[in-house]
Amino acid sequence: MLFNSPEFIYCFLPLTVGIWWWLQSLRLGVAAQWFLVACALLFYGWWDAGYVPLLAGSASSNYWLGYALAKTRSKSLLRLGVLLNIGILCYFKYADFLIENWNSLSAHTVGLLHIVLPLGISFFTFQVIAYLVDAYKGLVTDFNFRRFAFSISFFPHLIAGPILHYADVMPQLSRRIRFDPNAFSQGLFLLAVGLFKKTAIADRIAETVDPMFAADTALPLFEAWTAAVGYGLQIYFDFSGYSDMAIGIGLLFAVRLPLNFNSPYQALDIADFWKRWHMTLSRFLRDYVYIPLGGNRAGFAKGIMAAAATMLVGGIWHGAAWTFVAWGLLHGFYIGCHRLWLKTGVKLPGWLASALTFGCVTAAWVVFRAMSMGHAVSIWHGMAGLNGIAVPAVVNALCPDCPPTTLINGLETIQYGVLLWWCRSQPNSQEEAQALAPNATTLALVASLFFFSLFLPGAHDGFIYWQF
Repeated sequence: MLFNSPEFIYCFLPLTVGIWWWLQSLRLGVAAQWFLVACALLFYGWWDAGYVPLLAGSASSNYWLGYALAKTRSKSLLRLGVLLNIGILCYFKYADFLIENWNSLSAHTVGLLHIVLPLGISFFTFQVIAYLVDAYKGLVTDFNFRRFAFSISFFPHLIAGPILHYADVMPQLSRRIRFDPNAFSQGLFLLAVGLFKKTAIADRIAETVDPMFAADTALPLFEAWTAAVGYGLQIYFDFSGYSDMAIGIGLLFAVRLPLNFNSPYQALDIADFWKRWHMTLSRFLRDYVYIPLGGNRAGFAKGIMAAAATMLVGGIWHGAAWTFVAWGLLHGFYIGCHRLWLKTGVKLPGWLASALTFGCVTAAWVVFRAMSMGHAVSIWHGMAGLNGIAVPAVVNALCPDCPPTTLINGLETIQYGVLLWWCRSQPNSQEEAQALAPNATTLALVASLFFFSLFLPGAHDGFIYWQF
């Protein structure tokens, strides 16, 4: 069930919100929480009911494992718990990838398992690992299975984040939840804005970008840059839209989820980018990978290696392909270069630092989206002008001898320029939502965004991060 699907917008969400507040009005908070756990299982099972036991089993077993860790502080038990969770994730996500590479490196021909990746497994696996580590450290004190099951399965964040920590939701559930008109209004606004970003912007960009990445011929200069920048904008508005909708839906239940997206294309360096993009993943990688590897305590050189290893884990987490490995390594290389540059003490002008950061991120998006490493290299060649220089038809009049491109017409270039300006200069949706009041103007704005998004012609695809 997609957030942008009619069955979710018109049926599932209104019913769950209505029954939730009806139960809260009767002071049946416990029943309300169990009701949403059941709704989350229905939401998850809508995709494939066969994987509901996986989600329920993960929540149940890890809850009791965390409880045991808090009592025993056993490092062996912690290692066992982390390895079991990573093992399950590896089986579902990486088994066929490992078999393929084993077959290519050896004379054996092992049959693929053709495992279907369960939705959201990467997200809830990282969440339970964080819970186990925090329980071992004595940071978890509220052991309540109902609240834990709610925090794991809460459907707004279940499929594509944010990745929650113990302190993000559990304390909110331990007290009575009251209706807040301001929070509800902000939730409706974020839901509508996120839906608009997804359907009116990201899905429309995909109609241009997807044919470029699927083209059999090498892309010339303008097409290669349009494909790279276009995909950067597509995933920006797709993930930004999901993050807005997740936080917005949470607010409809008076549950505040952590900020997960904070105008990352306004970053002035690559470290700043990762503080703004997928913020809860960055927090997890920092707390549970980078710091245990030594972090800044291990010295400058080892700190760079720890950062590179952390970004490699982040790349592999996104998918079972060498392109994701390369994407993680590339960002690790960026982090290393950034730290070396800081040693020089030279500070770039803001506009140049921002442009350089955006250029590096855009180049990395190519390998993230590409079907293979060779495909990514071909597009990089095009961005460097090595595949020829074809210009959009709109400027062909200024250069009659220049062959016009066949996949873009110049209009996309203008649209992407406007969207890029917006990403790099305007406040994020959460900041805008906080300035809203529950009045007729807000209601009219929300209704307009909903109407335009739902009835916009064209395909409405799933969110990009759902595949991870």
